[in-house]
Amino acid sequence: MTTSIRNPYLEGNFAPVSDEVSVDDLPLTGTLPSELNGRYLRIGPNPTGSDETGSGHHWFVGRGMVHGIRLRDGRAEWYRNRFVHGDVPEDSPNTNILAQGGRLLALVEGGGAPVSIAPDLNRMSTWDVGGALQDGFTAHPKIDPVTGEMHAINYLIRPGADHLRYVVLDATGKATHTAELPVSGVPMVHDMAMTATRVVVLDLPVTLSMDAVGRLEAGAPENGDALPMRWNEEHPSRVGVLPRGGTADQMTWFDAPRCYVFHVLNAYDAPDGSIVMDVVRYDTVFRDSFRGPADGLPALARWTIAPDRGTVSEQIISDRSVEWPRINPQRAGRSHRYGWFGATGPDSLRLSDDVNRDLGGSFEPGPLVKFDTTTGEASTHHFGTGRVTQEPTFVARPGAEAEDDGWILSVVHDGNTDRSELVVLDAADVTAAPVARVRLPRRVPFGFHGNWVADNEIGA
Repeated sequence: MTTSIRNPYLEGNFAPVSDEVSVDDLPLTGTLPSELNGRYLRIGPNPTGSDETGSGHHWFVGRGMVHGIRLRDGRAEWYRNRFVHGDVPEDSPNTNILAQGGRLLALVEGGGAPVSIAPDLNRMSTWDVGGALQDGFTAHPKIDPVTGEMHAINYLIRPGADHLRYVVLDATGKATHTAELPVSGVPMVHDMAMTATRVVVLDLPVTLSMDAVGRLEAGAPENGDALPMRWNEEHPSRVGVLPRGGTADQMTWFDAPRCYVFHVLNAYDAPDGSIVMDVVRYDTVFRDSFRGPADGLPALARWTIAPDRGTVSEQIISDRSVEWPRINPQRAGRSHRYGWFGATGPDSLRLSDDVNRDLGGSFEPGPLVKFDTTTGEASTHHFGTGRVTQEPTFVARPGAEAEDDGWILSVVHDGNTDRSELVVLDAADVTAAPVARVRLPRRVPFGFHGNWVADNEIGA
């Protein structure tokens, strides 16, 4: 008798929604700040067919869907959700959406090109910057708040791929620099770090599994094979440092803590020449649980890269499990004090029964956390019983001088009603009652990343 294996990443609010809707004049409580003129956008996988929801399904894989809420002059003008599609059906990024060079761009890592999306979300096309991104892009580029440059470390999920590609786009979206950075084993490079002068490359022990690739090619995928990356005990854990706009011959590698990092909060140059880098780190991923990052809970750590000593030291700076780190984007690459996160909490690692313990599991969201890296103080906003959030987005108040003077926007799922809201908090005091809550016409499935895009960033 064959035991059926449940996949928690296809259940509850991880489950996809089936259709596209457009709803105007959204109801709200509280008062939306009139300065919020733009779009709050989120994206995530929305698997639709048997090829995406079969036994090999992994949370990170599936056709992309973008969710957008248009705010203007204190009103929530519309909500829309759209499947992401480029010039061919395979072009459907599902991991991040942001603005660069006057365009809205949906992004994915591992070989997919960005898709440019119109401000109304109704027109889309593949965008490869005249061929500069023909080998794909990343979900986590870094944008310099002073120059407007976008720095990206890209990798290919392809057997035999022997390099990463470092790409720099200027503020207009033109590619100004590319460099190949040799690596072995096809490491999964989900994120990177950038300071005012340097770039940090993460080469950590999650790599392409040829066993998983073989099962995919044979049409017999097993649990999580749709993303054929696995923890690799033989692969080193290291970080590479090179000058911004640099090449492989300028790269210096350093042994790093043995762990995996999906997301970097921020990095900056210290006065003594070291790099201070705050990361969300996992002891392992894709070693015990293959459908998502459910081996264990993450921790917030500070890495100090000391080039003069050739070392990377680690300090766990918060005992609270958090993910989806965000800062005031004006501090990107510069010293920061505050970070905002979605908490994961002690009950967030939900494993299936013992029979399928090594195959199931899911990564559950929780409340919102603001962390002060100077004092170590954490402040939490609990949205209520059954109400959880994922990634926060910081929006600065016009003319703000303080680092935390602004608002936090995030989508909250209400498990009691199976609906979602866009919640606006005071970034300086996240424990206070929400500034405003915009009721959305449907639930927004747990996805990955999103951003606030002001009208002046895309000319609309």
